[in-house]
Amino acid sequence: MACMNKHHQELTDGVGKCSVPMWSGGCPAGFCDLPAYGKQIPQPYRQAYAPGLACPFHGGPIKKEE
Repeated sequence: MACMNKHHQELTDGVGKCSVPMWSGGCPAGFCDLPAYGKQIPQPYRQAYAPGLACPFHGGPIKKEE
């Protein structure tokens, strides 16, 4: 599995990369890497776990309009 870099853990100018692990045929295939705007919002049940930032598709916050 690839290691998370700072873009998966910290926001730069309000945006980072989604840290949800991706799998292909049961083997690690990197991270989602879609634009992420914060940490995953807690839910009682969630299929995808994001160890760092999460995109809106994986339970992260949506982009705030300025």
